[in-house]
Amino acid sequence: MNERSAISPGYKTRGHYTLRRARDARDWLSGEPDGPVTILLLGIKDLKQINEHSGRGVGDIAIRRVGERLRAFAAQQLSPISFMARMPGREFMLVIKGNDAGRQVELAAQKLIEMVSADLGDSASPLHVSARVAIALSKPGESRQQLAARATQALAHAYERKGQRFVIADSGDVSDAPDRSQLDAAMRSALAQRQIAIMLQPQFAVATGALVGAEALARLNHPVLGEISAGDLFASADRCDLREELSYHIQQEAIAIAAGWPAAFRHLRLAVNLGAEELTAEYGSKLLRLLEVAGFAADRLTLELTEESLVRDLQLAAGQLEMLRQKGVRIAVDDFGTGYSSLAYLKALPLDYLKIDKDMTPDITGDGKDRIILRAIIAMAKALELLIIAEGVQEQEELEMLKAEGCDFFQGYLRAPPLTPAKFEALARDLV
Repeated sequence: MNERSAISPGYKTRGHYTLRRARDARDWLSGEPDGPVTILLLGIKDLKQINEHSGRGVGDIAIRRVGERLRAFAAQQLSPISFMARMPGREFMLVIKGNDAGRQVELAAQKLIEMVSADLGDSASPLHVSARVAIALSKPGESRQQLAARATQALAHAYERKGQRFVIADSGDVSDAPDRSQLDAAMRSALAQRQIAIMLQPQFAVATGALVGAEALARLNHPVLGEISAGDLFASADRCDLREELSYHIQQEAIAIAAGWPAAFRHLRLAVNLGAEELTAEYGSKLLRLLEVAGFAADRLTLELTEESLVRDLQLAAGQLEMLRQKGVRIAVDDFGTGYSSLAYLKALPLDYLKIDKDMTPDITGDGKDRIILRAIIAMAKALELLIIAEGVQEQEELEMLKAEGCDFFQGYLRAPPLTPAKFEALARDLV
């Protein structure tokens, strides 16, 4: 197939858009620009987890039905979509004529994510995917391959950022960020040699200011790449099929640190993150064994279920979490307000805490809709008898407003940044 036939007016036939193959996409990318365009690059963030937990047959169904949603999306758009193709792996590319649609393209990306994120299964077997979209607008003199490279880099950023479901590509050249292979090698080596450091973000009671515990965070200080954040570590682990190993390592290290706290700290809690895709039928018993070996009481541990990933089997997850709660472990929904699964979590899962995302906390001091929405979230949590933790508190005014709204706990640079275990102990000794 030549390029002309791939993007000819016949591309839309009988009211339907054709989803081209990866080979056709390569042909298109190798062609010469014929005017300004915008690329939407859509990726299924959790396809690997679907394949692992539900089988590749289910993953293939997800891919096929995402393609069906893309065709439906294309038929609804006012801007002409000149080319649409399935890319290798977990991604799809849409090409829109023109690059001056502005806010319309962002709204289209949001609509695309909504359509793809809706239930792809049937009444007997629900099927959800977590989608991300990159938007890249062509520049004068830029080749199609250069444009696609910027879109690919933007999609990588979207995969790695909590709560950010679409990203607009930088208008500059592809950055000189560390090569993925270099980062992946660093992550693999650090995981094998247990060199990933644990930082502790102190948590305080809103009403009294008392220290109540800490959230465990991961960092890697690399001699060449510098400080590598938890987000980058987990993005690398996803590429290397090592997410569960990395998560377990962080939980193991953090629990061992907390188990070594002096007796005067016995009232302090430890919170560790848990990706939804890790909630297998064996997770609960594995965690309880870890707690027993470390000698850390289950009733001092909080699992923070991250909202960036989607619980696939709510019944299985609810059973695992309830079993852990019976042993004393508390359960929180992390980053509330950034994902589309929040309300489903509140309805179906046994929870103790709701954690407000750090990007929402500054809205508490604002006017209009932002503050109304945040106040409504707090009121809903109270009605459900959930305790509330606010992240990212940086100003005294924010803390005062959270106190007025009935928030229970907070963390943020107003009181303390993430600390090394030794510095956390020093802080705790001063406050106990």
